[in-house]
Parts: sequence; structure tokens; C-alpha cells
Amino acid sequence: MITKKIRPIKGVARPVKNAVKKVITKFRPLILSRHPSHDPLREKGALGFFPFRSVVRLGSTTAVEPERIECNSIEGVKNSASKLRMKQCFTRAGVKTAEWWKPDIIDGSLICYPNGNQNPPRDEDFKDETNLPYPIIAKSHFGSRGEGNYKLDTQQDLERWMRGKDLSGYIFEKFHNYTREYRLHVTEEGCFYTCRKLVRNDAPEEGRWSRHDDNCVWVIESNPSFNKPVNWDTIVTECVKALKALGLDICCFDVKVQGARKDNGNLRENPEFIIIESGSAPSFGEITLQKYCEEIPKVLKKKYANR
Repeated sequence: MITKKIRPIKGVARPVKNAVKKVITKFRPLILSRHPSHDPLREKGALGFFPFRSVVRLGSTTAVEPERIECNSIEGVKNSASKLRMKQCFTRAGVKTAEWWKPDIIDGSLICYPNGNQNPPRDEDFKDETNLPYPIIAKSHFGSRGEGNYKLDTQQDLERWMRGKDLSGYIFEKFHNYTREYRLHVTEEGCFYTCRKLVRNDAPEEGRWSRHDDNCVWVIESNPSFNKPVNWDTIVTECVKALKALGLDICCFDVKVQGARKDNGNLRENPEFIIIESGSAPSFGEITLQKYCEEIPKVLKKKYANR
């Protein structure tokens, strides 16, 4: 018996085997940041691969699907980005920070509410500008790298500065002339990296009260000039407390600390310190990048295990 091969009819699809869809079981974290120094975190393998979807926010408030494990929540980033919200979080949690006020103009007069507290009757909970402990710092809610910050030494300085300004975008803060300033990068496990900010010798005198990239050099902990405070563990504990108060998982804090010695030359046993700033999107140098690549996976794995 002779059989013929049946040719397929043109225009009619041939039956094919069902395609097997590849199941993805390992995922890279989604990095949400606009800072160019964070781009290396997006490189394949920089943070490793995980059996769950995740997102890492460094200064970003972009929403994503809720099933992702988060490193830094939207609310935490917002708390850190606004100096008003940051101070409110610190006050509620009892974090060591400079005394501060929320200014307002009522009936043509400047009213300054201590710690932003406007709930009690005004005559029991306000200071006018004549009672502020000068010098003070006027801080824009959303300034960065020292921008939007103004040191006011007298009431006359304040009156000149505030002319024509909308004070709703500022807070006032007591100025502490502490000689040491450090940046601590922390998770709830503690400080994983730190530097000290040293004002350059050639920095202009009028701007030396504020320390940032333009007028400072940064030294790491192994440098003799780091001059580690004797109460370092207490400072780290307070930074972790501040981290939790903001609702963040990883960030940095700028901390001002008294000098190591008193005016008489004796060593201080417990130098005073204040947390002055928080940062959920710090600029990365080579070492900072390496440290964040080590710490972010720890944060994600712990949050996944505790979900």
C-alpha cells in the first residue's frame, strides 16, 4: 500500500508543542534613586540575587507593587527628607537633637513654637523672637549640603533675614558650637561605616560653622585625626534610635560632638552631642558603595525572614 505525504494547507497553523515558560526563582533588588553615585548598585550581581522581589529606596518615594520586600519605606524617606518631619520624629522619640522651633506670623508678630508644638494654649507654649537663644540656625525644610541654612547671631540678624520670606518653609534651631562632626551610616544593627568632617584650612571663615563637601575633607576611622569620642557607643545607640524614629532601615546621620578636652585641658568623660541631619540618599564614595553593598542584602534578608 502506497501512502502520500499530506502537505500542510497554506494559511493553516501547524500544531506545536506547548511552550514551557521559564520560572524565575531569583531576583535582583529594584534600586530607586536619582543619585548618580548609586548607579553601581544596579549592576548585575552588585547586591546578589534573592528568592523574593525587593526594592531599595535611597531618597525615592516612588510606589511599587506591595509584595516587594522594602529597604526604606516611602514614609521613612519622607520623614528624612523634610527637616520639619525629621525634627518631629526625633522629638516624639526623645532623640538627642538641638532645641528647635516652628516659626509662624500671627497678627503681624513672629511666634516660635518650641518643638513645633502648637496644641497647648499659645501663652503657655511660645517664645517671641526676643527670647530665642542666639545664635540660631534657620533651616529650610528641604535644603541639602548646607543650602537653605542661615546662621543668625542676633535679633537684628533675624529681622533682616525674615523680610519678605515665607516662614512656613523653615524651622529655627539652636546653634551648638561643637568642634567635632561625624557622619555615621547605620542600620538597626549599629554603625557599619563612619567618617569625620574636618574643615579645610583654606575654607572661608564666614561659612566654617556649616560642614559640607565644599569646605571639608573627610577622614576615615583609621586616620589619627578621626579623634573618636570616648562615648562612641552611646552616639551609635542614639543614631539607631533616630533611624527607628524615622522609620528607615538604612541611612546616615550627621552628628556634632563636643571637643575631647575641656577649656582647662582635662579630658571630657562624656562629651555632649546632637544629631543634626539625616540622609536616606547619601553620596557614595568607593568605600561607602562597598559598605552599602554588604549591608543592604542583610537588611533585605532579615526583613524577608521576619515578614
